[in-house]
Amino acid sequence: MKETHEQWVQKTLGAGKPRDDYPVQASRVAEVIHSTLLPVERMPAYVYGAPCTLAERDVQGKLGHLRNGEMAPYIVRGTMLFAFQDLAEQGNPFEPIAIGQPVDRFGIEEWWADPDYLGWFVQLLNRALNKLTGRRGLQLDREHARYYFSPMQPDTPFTVSYKPLNKRIATRSVVWQPKRKSTGEARPYWYHRAVALRFLRTEERSWALSIRPELRITVDGANPPPAETIGGKVTRKKSRMFNYDLLAEVQFWRDYLSASQPRILLPFGHPRQTVVISTTLMRGDVTWPGIPKEHAKPFKNVEYVDDLFSWAEFQSLEEGLEEDDWQDENEADVDGQ
Repeated sequence: MKETHEQWVQKTLGAGKPRDDYPVQASRVAEVIHSTLLPVERMPAYVYGAPCTLAERDVQGKLGHLRNGEMAPYIVRGTMLFAFQDLAEQGNPFEPIAIGQPVDRFGIEEWWADPDYLGWFVQLLNRALNKLTGRRGLQLDREHARYYFSPMQPDTPFTVSYKPLNKRIATRSVVWQPKRKSTGEARPYWYHRAVALRFLRTEERSWALSIRPELRITVDGANPPPAETIGGKVTRKKSRMFNYDLLAEVQFWRDYLSASQPRILLPFGHPRQTVVISTTLMRGDVTWPGIPKEHAKPFKNVEYVDDLFSWAEFQSLEEGLEEDDWQDENEADVDGQ
């Protein structure tokens, strides 16, 4: 790229004939570029709303039983509670709050068309991420809008198993105290692997989950140091990360969040109200000069294959969707009569 630009400058601005002593342009190779985005394959069909006199912080304590591992994110705007659960359905977790109240149902594309409602929709999705990460043992750093590992015990390193780029299984430190290479002396701070997650609308009807690996620093595994001392440490750490290192970090997070499964499911009661996120990174093709061989390393675990349990879970979801479609068609027939 630098040589091409220099040639352009010489031809465009230089005097006389362009230089002809530049190296021959490198041959171009076709490669796959992996992004840091996971495609969302399915969104909930509706958002439900019901009158609510409780403050938002008080709703959690009034929730009923969660069914089959469902998640119950919600927001309160004005005097209305909004959630992905059918608030009129018997046994839904918001029944103690919404019972006897009129329930409104909104199609998601209706919400996407309005900037305010779109923001509320994203807030509901992000609160579902709080549920997912909480179930995976992560803590929320509200100040920096990211999730991080905390030690299982004070002042104790923490490692987890995962499926790396090119092996069946490996372990990775997620909380550790770095040491000086020269003396082996422990440094006066701790590293915690962290990740920023957010939903992005990529097209009119398409969404993706963005994964941005980060680092959290503490002085004792819990408390952050003065803010002015953090930037340099993180910059030095990240300055040694190249493409393959970033891909390895993204691989770790998509594997950990999905428990090595082909998809991440965020269930909200009915099958048609489930968010389905593929764990195959969005990717594209590029033809370019390539990168140095020492950095051009393979990526074998590109896609995950269903095991018996994940296949059965997804089949149950598909069957539930077919049943919902059949019921909707019958309701339409009755209304037509």
